[in-house]
Amino acid sequence: MRKFFVLIAVAVLAVGLFSPAEAAKKKSVSISLNPAPGGTQSTYNDTSLDLSSSSAPKNTFTTIRAKVKGKGGRLAGKKVTVYATNMNSAARQRVSLGSAKIAKSGYITKRFNPGSGEGGTYKIEIVKKAGGGYKAKTKTFYIRTFEFVSLATFYDAAASTPGFVTSSPMERVGSGSKDYWSDSYALQGPGSAVYDVQGYKCFFFNLKIGVSATRGAEGGSYSLSQPSRGVIMGGSKTPGSGFDEPTKDQGKNISPTEPITISVAGSQATRFVLGNPKISCTFPTRETPTPF
Repeated sequence: MRKFFVLIAVAVLAVGLFSPAEAAKKKSVSISLNPAPGGTQSTYNDTSLDLSSSSAPKNTFTTIRAKVKGKGGRLAGKKVTVYATNMNSAARQRVSLGSAKIAKSGYITKRFNPGSGEGGTYKIEIVKKAGGGYKAKTKTFYIRTFEFVSLATFYDAAASTPGFVTSSPMERVGSGSKDYWSDSYALQGPGSAVYDVQGYKCFFFNLKIGVSATRGAEGGSYSLSQPSRGVIMGGSKTPGSGFDEPTKDQGKNISPTEPITISVAGSQATRFVLGNPKISCTFPTRETPTPF
């Protein structure tokens, strides 16, 4: 009986009803993002999230939405797995966001909700494994997750004037209730401080800068600049003149691919205070960061 079935199979192949290659051929699968990823849409497939958003939780998460099609058949009820890899994390660990069932309409959805300290550029992969006569398929796109971190995080001591910058929490620039900050730095005498923000897609900064209220401190001039932008903000300050901070247009007028330099001109007695300097970047603080 067994030999009979083997002979039948050989005969079918011989008359050309199907070939071994055709018998083993698997059907293709397509995965398309819908809507197309881009910007901050607050609903589906956002490519730019803001973990420091004042309107949180809005803009701090998105829902990944895609349509999965199988050539010549339906995949309803089958599952895909969604993965996220933080490319700005030194570990670059591929983390599963879980599986998603393909609906009758062909759509899948999966929420992406990074937490505080999990900034970074995430590689998102929607993976349909091979099975049921279909080939494997992976759809990849990227989501940039921004969060404010201290500009001091990026301080480049080797490129800066030695001894120019020292941490000086709560040092005042005046006598007002808003004239000091827990995260502040003294800029003593003429010199420059360089902050290498490259590799983290930094796009917006904010800070306060003024002459120290310390007895004997003298004023001078300051500037914040980048090679391609020139001086983004700057001016002259005297003791008791309060502090300056960037306008919104100045704050976003930075290149993510160049270092930021803060310079002070004056005498050895010139002493500025840099208060609460922060910058929004794809920088993880809960993991070891790496440029991407």
